Amino acid sequence: MSQQHAEVVATKAGNAQVRWSPVIGPETTRLLDGAALEEEGQAIIRRESAQVLSRCADPAMPESRTGLVVGYVQSGKTLSFTTVMALARDNNIPLMVLLAGTKQNLHEQTAKRLADDLAVERDDGLSPWELFENPRDTAAADVADNIRSMQAEGTPEQFRKATVVTVMKNPSRLDAVRSLLDKLSQYGVDLAATPVLVVDDEADQAGLNAAVQNDEQTATYRAILALRNSVPRHTYLMYTATPQANLLVNLADVLSPDFVSVLTPGRGYTGGKYFFQRHRDRFVRRLKPTEVTEALNATTQPPTTLLRALASYLLARAQKTSGRMSMLVHPSHTKDLQGIYGGFVTEVTAAWQEVLTDQGPDRKELVDHVFSPAYQDLVDGGASMSPLEDLLETVPHWIQHTRVRVVNSQADVNAGVNWAAAASWILVGGNKLDRGFTVEGLTTTYMPRKIGAGQVDTVQQRARFFGYKRSYADLCRAWLNGDTALVFEHYVEHEEVLRAELVKADTDGISLKAWKRKMLLDPSFKPTRKAVIDIDYFHDRIRGDRWMSMDRVPYAGASVGGPLEELWDSLAGAAVIDDRDGRGGNHNLRVAAPMADVVKAVLDWVTPEDGGPTRPAPEDVALLNQIALLLQARLDDAPALTVDLYLMDGGEQRSRTSRSGAVDLPTGRSNNYKGDDHFFTEAVTSFQLHRVMVKDGGPEMLGVRVRVPQALAGGVLVQA
Repeated sequence: MSQQHAEVVATKAGNAQVRWSPVIGPETTRLLDGAALEEEGQAIIRRESAQVLSRCADPAMPESRTGLVVGYVQSGKTLSFTTVMALARDNNIPLMVLLAGTKQNLHEQTAKRLADDLAVERDDGLSPWELFENPRDTAAADVADNIRSMQAEGTPEQFRKATVVTVMKNPSRLDAVRSLLDKLSQYGVDLAATPVLVVDDEADQAGLNAAVQNDEQTATYRAILALRNSVPRHTYLMYTATPQANLLVNLADVLSPDFVSVLTPGRGYTGGKYFFQRHRDRFVRRLKPTEVTEALNATTQPPTTLLRALASYLLARAQKTSGRMSMLVHPSHTKDLQGIYGGFVTEVTAAWQEVLTDQGPDRKELVDHVFSPAYQDLVDGGASMSPLEDLLETVPHWIQHTRVRVVNSQADVNAGVNWAAAASWILVGGNKLDRGFTVEGLTTTYMPRKIGAGQVDTVQQRARFFGYKRSYADLCRAWLNGDTALVFEHYVEHEEVLRAELVKADTDGISLKAWKRKMLLDPSFKPTRKAVIDIDYFHDRIRGDRWMSMDRVPYAGASVGGPLEELWDSLAGAAVIDDRDGRGGNHNLRVAAPMADVVKAVLDWVTPEDGGPTRPAPEDVALLNQIALLLQARLDDAPALTVDLYLMDGGEQRSRTSRSGAVDLPTGRSNNYKGDDHFFTEAVTSFQLHRVMVKDGGPEMLGVRVRVPQALAGGVLVQA
C-alpha cells in the first residue's frame, strides 16, 4: 500500500534489537498534530515511538517478541502506546489488542481516551479505525472484514480499516477475545500470516503469574498465554512506570521481556525528582505518628491535618481561577474509612461555605486557625498569592462548584468521573485511585495511609500527584504518612539508576534475557510482590565505614585481577608509600584513582569481553556488582569522586590457606604494624588489592577489600 506523507525516522544503527524500520504515515502525523504538544515534544514522541516499533517483531517475518516500555508515573505512557498503534496502522499492521485495567472505571477511561486520540469517529463516516471494547466472539466477522480490508491488494486507502480491541485484564474477558481470534479463520483470515500488536497497559499488574512459587498459573496469566498462542506473529508490548516485577520474573517466562525502551518525559513534567528532591520542603507535609493515628482512627471528627489540606486546596483553587483542579483524599484501603472521609469532606466544606459568608466570630476563628496558616504555607513555599481576604471572598463560590466523589467499589462509579461536569473536584478513595487512574489537575493530596508491605512499586503507583504541573507546582501540596514520604524519596534514586541501566541496555542492543538485573534499593524495602518473583538475587546494604572482602578462591586456574591489576599498573608511577606503614621491607602503596575508572575495571573484571568465566570466584561477583552499581550511582551525583587504591605489601604475594573455599586476606596488628584494617582514607572509598598464593597447590588470586564511607553507603539488589 502506498503511504501518504511517508517519513522514515532513523533508528539506532547496528542495534541488535532493531528488527525493521517503520515509516511515519498519515495516522501518526494526524495524531501528533492534534496533541497539545510543542514541536520538541512531538519530535520526541515520534522518534521514540518509531524506536519502540522497530524493536517489535518484523511484520514481514514469522516471529513473536516481548518488549518492555518504561516511563515515569503520569508522564504520557498512554500517548506513547497510542502513537505506536497509529504507527503500526501506518505500516499495515491490521490488528491491535490493548489490555487495559482490572477495574471497569480504569478500562473505560483508557478506552475512551484511545478512541478520542485516534479519532475513531470521523465526520465523513469513513474512519481508518474501528474499536471494539471487551468484545465477544460474535464480533469476529466484523474484525475479519477489517483485517481483509488492510491486507487485500488494491483496497483504496479510505476503505482500509485497522482494528483495535480493548479488553480488561480478567480471565473471562481475555478468553472472550481469544475465542474471537480463534474464529477469524472461519472468515478467511490466516493469523499465521497476520502481524498483530498486543499492548499491555500497567503491565506489572495482574497479568504476571502470581502463582509461580507453587508451580501453578493464575487464571489471568493463563488467559494471556492462550491469547498470545492464538496469534503466531505478534509483539507483546508491556508498558509500565514500575518495571520491577517484569524484570524479576523467570527469564524463561514468556512474559520476560526481550528488549526495553525507556521513554523521555515532556517538558514541564513534575515527578519524583521535582517533588521529592528539588522541592521536597515545599511540597511534602509529613504527618507525625500521632497525626497518622488520629487520621486512621477518625470516626466522628475530621482530623486537624485534613482541615489544613482542605484549606490549602480551596485557597489554591481560588488563586488559580481557570482550568480544572482537584484534590485527592486517600486515607486507607478500607472502604468504610473512605466513606467516613467522604462524609467529612462534604460536611466540612458545607459548614465552611456558610461560615465564610458571615462576618461573625466563627468566621474570624476559622480564618485565624485554618485558612491563615494554610495561606502562609503557600506563600512561604513561593506561591504568588492574591491577598487572603480577596481569595476568601471566592472560596464559598468554589465550594459550591466543587464536586465531592467517593471512588470505590461501594460507590456508583461505573460511568467514571465526568471531569467536564465541574472545574473543581475532591475525590476520596483508595486502590481505585491508584495505578492507571488519572486525577485531572491534581493539586492537593491527603494520604495518611501506611506503606503496608513496603513494596516500592505499589507505593510509587499511588503518586497520582506526578504529571505536567510546572505552571502551578508552587500551589501543590501533599500531606503524607512519614514512612510513605520516605519511600517516595528513596524511590527517586532507585528509579533513576534503574532507568540509566535500562537505557544503556537499550543503547547497546542487549537482550534483556542476557541483561543482569541490578537495582539500587535499601533492603528495608521490597522491589515488588514476592508472589511473582522467580529469579535468584542478592539484596543487601553496602554499609558505610566497614570492610567488605572478596576472598573466595576462584574455581578456575590462575586468576589474577585482570582489569583491576591493569588499572593499578597504569597508575603505579604516581603511587606513594603509605607513611602509616612502619615495617621494613615491602610497604603498602597508595594512589588516588578516578572512581569512574575503578567502576569500569570492576565491571570489566566480573564480565570479561570474551564471554568466558568471570575472573573472581562466582560467590564474589554479586558483591562486586553491587559495589559497582552503588558507586556508579554516586558518580551520577558527583562525577569527580575518587577512590584510594592500596596495593598491600607493595604487591608481594601473601601465602594464605584456603578454609571452606575462602582465604583470610588481611594481615593483623603487630609491634610495628597497625594492621591492614587501618589502611583507608577517611570519607573516601578505599580499595585494598591483595595478591595471594593459595597454599597446597592452590591458584594465584587477587583478593579485594572495599570500604565505602558512610555518606556513600546504600542498598543494592543484584541478580545472582
